[in-house]
Amino acid sequence: MRRPVIAAASLGAALLLPSWNAGHAAQAASPGYRVIADQTFHATALGPNHDTACNVAYDLYVPAPLPAPGTAPAILTTNGFGGSKADQADVGTYFASRGYTVLSYSGLGFGGSGCNIELDDPDWDGRAASQLIDFLGGKPDGSTSIAGLAGGDIVKMDGPDDPRVGMIGGSYGGGIQFSTASVSPKLDTIIPEITWNDLAYSLTPNNVDPDFIFRDNPPGVPKFQWTSLFFAEGVATPAQHTSTTPMPPSTCPGFDPRVCPANISSAATSYPTQSTLDLLRHASMVSFGSKVRIPTMLLQGQADTLFNISDAVANMRQLQRNGAPVKLVLQDWGHSDGTVAKNELDFTNMSNPGYEGRLIQHWFDHYLKGLNVDTGPAVEYLQDWVYARTQDAATAYATAPAWPVGTTQQLALSGSGDLVSAGSAITAASVQVVNPGGGAQLSYSETSALQSSQPFAGIAPTDQAPGFAAWSTAPLTDDVISVGIPTVTLNLSSLVPAGIDPLSAPAVFVKLYDVAPDGSVDLPHRVVSPARLLDLSKPVTLTLPGVVHRYAKGHRIELVVASTDLAYLPSRVSNVYTVSTSPSAPSMLSLPVVRAAAVQSPVTESLPSGATAPSTGAVPGLANTARAGAPAAAMSTTALALLLGVVLVARRRRRLTG
Repeated sequence: MRRPVIAAASLGAALLLPSWNAGHAAQAASPGYRVIADQTFHATALGPNHDTACNVAYDLYVPAPLPAPGTAPAILTTNGFGGSKADQADVGTYFASRGYTVLSYSGLGFGGSGCNIELDDPDWDGRAASQLIDFLGGKPDGSTSIAGLAGGDIVKMDGPDDPRVGMIGGSYGGGIQFSTASVSPKLDTIIPEITWNDLAYSLTPNNVDPDFIFRDNPPGVPKFQWTSLFFAEGVATPAQHTSTTPMPPSTCPGFDPRVCPANISSAATSYPTQSTLDLLRHASMVSFGSKVRIPTMLLQGQADTLFNISDAVANMRQLQRNGAPVKLVLQDWGHSDGTVAKNELDFTNMSNPGYEGRLIQHWFDHYLKGLNVDTGPAVEYLQDWVYARTQDAATAYATAPAWPVGTTQQLALSGSGDLVSAGSAITAASVQVVNPGGGAQLSYSETSALQSSQPFAGIAPTDQAPGFAAWSTAPLTDDVISVGIPTVTLNLSSLVPAGIDPLSAPAVFVKLYDVAPDGSVDLPHRVVSPARLLDLSKPVTLTLPGVVHRYAKGHRIELVVASTDLAYLPSRVSNVYTVSTSPSAPSMLSLPVVRAAAVQSPVTESLPSGATAPSTGAVPGLANTARAGAPAAAMSTTALALLLGVVLVARRRRRLTG
């Protein structure tokens, strides 16, 4: 099924308020739960100086009939970017019907809540959520009496003013959970879904660190389409949702005043400034992750070019370093495609929330109710090729005791177009990739946020010469199942010297294609790996997009290095990049596979001494004119802006959540 708003599918949860007096808004009754809608909480002492107050709009979902005192753990939830408290209604009704207190609120700057959009910053959003947790524990908010919800009257308590409480939500509603956990010692467990580790990496990625710690990297490559869409959504928010709180002064309507200059600067230069990186990272796990030490279930989408698998793995590693229990679930759907598999997740179905829904319920039952239920293995991931056969998500999930999953298969770049197994002979060659400069685009991977919708779903990924080079295996002799995050080590050089400044630094886009016997190409989930390179004095190792994918028998695995990508801002400086490989200095691809034996012999495994691997017929970079379906001419940034205008119109009908 397709959820109309990703935030709704991504979940959110809430609180319980057992006061039914006439002073509350109209209450809707239904078997198993009650709703107290359209309430207002007064949050104070927000911001870095603790000097700002604003109202927070919320709804309460409570069990009906009321449970015994002190037995209903609380769940707090909020919306994705551009959404509101209403997006979490399914989660509120489902868990209230199962004895939980649920408080669903609109995040700061959204859905009737005051203050500017602060990117889930701990000083703002984290403190507001922390005060809502105090409210659940029986502490008045300064303007609203909570008689009847004093700590312990209904909500399960861990101590004075300390409720047993968890959080759940997706995307922007996931990032807030880390911020809240970093400032509130009362939060007990979280389930962040399709969210980020380092917002600077997610919006301006630079995939040059295999450990996913990107703080010290040179400036990355802006995701022009995604950032433009979110910026437009945020600027329009004040007109869409009014608040009873006077908005703090801002020269950037809807946003913290620092956001507009950051957005304009990145668009003008094609890279983020240090002040932009600092702003984004202050609202990110990468900055305060050492303070998050509670049980966490990470739900990350495979179909997600905004917050990808690397974000979740970076969060998982930080939590593990902190000693916190952590579980990683790689669901199929995400920001790029909100299609939820049958029997995967549906909280409107009270009797069967789906496989992932049961994982969520078991997690909360274990860590909030203290029930003796199994939360399952440390890693689970949906296999879409299995689901295509069974049409049942419950049969399509595989499990593993830890991450990473499986083993690693080494493949070497050979000659001008071959990708050979590590034991094969390597032919020395150098292949050139041209960046036309000036904002011209020679490669297309996706139309961000709308790729799964028509007409965009019918547009194949494309690359035009001379803007790419490719290396391909021979047809596979068996299925290859890849689960994880590949890496590639490249010997790169640049006509324009690297290391001068970020503006002239080489920017490359690396990706793995699945090429069918008929020559048609599939870019799994449309994910690519951008990198800006300031140091080419030694080989560079890049992380590729994480995937769960089956390369079928008879297909070929193809590695592509491109100079541009329509979803990103490439380097505006014309340049020529050279990728070199030789037996003494090979360029290598490390592919994570579930079964190493599945990669038997993608090309000739052994050759006589001094012999070279035969050509596989792979596209040899400059010798190619274009991939099938490539546009007739390079697209400029101006044309991209016009495309985004169409996207933004469509966006009004299909709300983006982030």
